[in-house]
Amino acid sequence: MTTAQQIGRHRPAARLKEGWQLQHDGAWTEITSVIQILSPVAFAMLKLADGFEVSVPHTHEVFTRTKSEIAKAATS
Repeated sequence: MTTAQQIGRHRPAARLKEGWQLQHDGAWTEITSVIQILSPVAFAMLKLADGFEVSVPHTHEVFTRTKSEIAKAATS
């Protein structure tokens, strides 16, 4: 894994935002939609730019990049 691929960090599913990137199957993919479900079980429904949809429980963390981390990776 190169330095640019390592830029990012694990974040709770409850904090994920549209426009961030998520590492999925070894590649970075943009999160295009986030819906936070709070009841009966708290989780985030994510739609990715490649069309993949996933639900992540709020008890889990996901390796992501914010917009500033995306810019930093592009220059690395």
